[in-house]
Amino acid sequence: MRSHIALFAAALTLLSANAQAASCRLQPKQVVTQFMTRLYVDKRVREAFETWVDPGYIQHNPMAETGRDAAILVAVHSHGVFGPDDRGIAVVDILRVEGCKVMEHWDVVQPVPEKSVNSNGMF
Repeated sequence: MRSHIALFAAALTLLSANAQAASCRLQPKQVVTQFMTRLYVDKRVREAFETWVDPGYIQHNPMAETGRDAAILVAVHSHGVFGPDDRGIAVVDILRVEGCKVMEHWDVVQPVPEKSVNSNGMF
């Protein structure tokens, strides 16, 4: 009997997730904009992750644990500076969206060079 209840609960969870994905009317760019705004601009980290990130979120940054709950504790700035003479680093976050939830994250970090061969800047 317990295995039937567990199977039924798992099926309901799957159906609920599929229904939510099917009901999402936002484009991936809109989802990421909402997520990043809540996270970086509003600084409402927990709310951003609980609203816009799937519990099965996959993390590709080798310095962070996978899963939404672990990610709630991690925030990355797009321009990190570590001292008064430090030019800093540029960070690019890449997010995969499915059904109005952020499912995966990758990030790329690059030092800000002292000189640039163009005048466009990194930011």
